[in-house]
Amino acid sequence: MSGLKVNDFFCGCGGMGIAFQKAGFEIAGAWDYDKHAVQSYRENVGNHVQKADIREMKWSDIPKADVWAFGFPCQDLSVAGGKKGMVVKCQDCGCVQEIEPGEYDGNNRCPECGGNNIKADSRSGCFFEMMRLLQETEEHAPENMPAVIIAENVKGLKPYLNVLEIEYRKRGYKAYYQLFNSKYWNVAQSRERYAVVGTREAENLSFAFPAEQHEFIPKLSGFLDKNVDAKYYIEDSKAKTILKQALERLANLGKCHATLTPDREKKRQRGPRAKSDEEAMFTLTAQDIHGVIVADDSGGYCEAGNMNLTMK
Repeated sequence: MSGLKVNDFFCGCGGMGIAFQKAGFEIAGAWDYDKHAVQSYRENVGNHVQKADIREMKWSDIPKADVWAFGFPCQDLSVAGGKKGMVVKCQDCGCVQEIEPGEYDGNNRCPECGGNNIKADSRSGCFFEMMRLLQETEEHAPENMPAVIIAENVKGLKPYLNVLEIEYRKRGYKAYYQLFNSKYWNVAQSRERYAVVGTREAENLSFAFPAEQHEFIPKLSGFLDKNVDAKYYIEDSKAKTILKQALERLANLGKCHATLTPDREKKRQRGPRAKSDEEAMFTLTAQDIHGVIVADDSGGYCEAGNMNLTMK
């Protein structure tokens, strides 16, 4: 892969960037709207990252690269985000249009005024901003068109796969997609994600996804630190509710299990509060604190995340 370059859009803290670096790619550019993500990316990957709003970017802002990778926002496609969907807005007349995947034919003109000055009006609608940038690049600098494009998103993308396939085809790419789960890739967390790869038909490229092995699933306990700094510990009184629940279900949950918000009574994330013994960790979000409860051999203590708690 020596000499190949990638542009990393919606780069977050660097998941895509690190993967491409390990594969031998050079990162030509990286962008994210969130200043904290940019700061994390700079520490994890490199200083070339910039804070930018994809809706304001132009083709001239993007350096030439062999691959464009974009894990566009998932919130409006996920259950946790309310499934608002892909929504766009006409900048000329203000008409808001929700993309209906079953009816989508690739016509991106405004149904009210017929204009094509369309911008994303939902976070997941930012997929169309990527298509706009590809179109602009093809019009103004066709020699800069990437050979490969890669989108990544949650399982809720499934109804919209045909939308991506149509848009890829319009830009000259053949689409390949597959659903993967992180727990089969040496991560103690169950995260199902679609990868949608497009190869530029003019390049006559071949592509096949790697095989997903299902023989080995890592256990959560294998990733826990043995010695944790005292600053991460909290008082027992702040975790009474979660400990009570843990004790009531300990026989079924086992000695080591994932849990949500061990420091408060109410949680925000949907789903169960605790998972069974060695089950994959919850999806990490900003909605809740994520921890792990571990019972020691004597049954007298447990840990919730990095919190040492006495079991009464």
